[in-house]
Amino acid sequence: MKNLVRYSVIRFMPFTETQEFANVGIVIHAPQAGRVLFKLANKRFGRVSQFFDDLDGQLYSNAIEMFNFELQRIQDFAQGMRAKELAGFMDEVTRQREGFLIFSETAALLTSDSLEIVLDKLFGQYVGRSFNTKEHRETLLIKNLKKHLDTVTRYKFTKSKLDAEYVSFELPLVASDHLITKAIKPLSFYQDKSLTLIDHGEFWISRVKHLLNAKTLDADNFLFAIDRPASFEDENLEAAFQSLSDEMHSLGVNVYNVDDLKNIETFARFASEDADNFQLTH
Repeated sequence: MKNLVRYSVIRFMPFTETQEFANVGIVIHAPQAGRVLFKLANKRFGRVSQFFDDLDGQLYSNAIEMFNFELQRIQDFAQGMRAKELAGFMDEVTRQREGFLIFSETAALLTSDSLEIVLDKLFGQYVGRSFNTKEHRETLLIKNLKKHLDTVTRYKFTKSKLDAEYVSFELPLVASDHLITKAIKPLSFYQDKSLTLIDHGEFWISRVKHLLNAKTLDADNFLFAIDRPASFEDENLEAAFQSLSDEMHSLGVNVYNVDDLKNIETFARFASEDADNFQLTH
């Protein structure tokens, strides 16, 4: 006999402005059986610290400890609930709220496995792989681009904080020859909703405007490295991207596709570099 199991993925999202998250747990419930089970990643989860490398590790550790306590309380409170009562209660538990730890939308499956086996399988599928590749594509782009740029210029592009009058913020790829500062921001547009796509692009366009207005950077010395699908799923996504592309170009900065390595390499090199004394190592 197969049983209905409903489940949500638990996500760690420390920076809501970027919408980047790591899967760190699973909560399941079986309405007919009247059971709620959950499983969380360890307090020391290496993949989280590797991905959010600018994050204080104690934040994740404290958050996961408190969430474990909260889920145990929910588990105890749900005892005796069944069917629609349990399903309604868990819908309220897993609804979207603000916080470092959030739930995905609830999904369902029919299975003849025990709930313990289902929990382990889901945990392995979602947390074992750990990251939503669509949302975390940008971090991989940064790492790969940095590695490539290390073979192009003697001035290392690294994460650095730049001041723009009354504000300062970090950019992932910044280099300077002590005369000129250059910065690159890879932007991935693989979002599945036009509003999310626009929010992500506008967030960085606004920051670059501050840098340009403060004359922290010249427009010629900033580059948006764009990562986008060959074709978008619907016309709204395409229109949203085109609107952002127009805004980026209107700033006067460089805008290249992330795979346009020839132009990116040309941008990354400094005029002060003596090609005769610098050997590229590809």
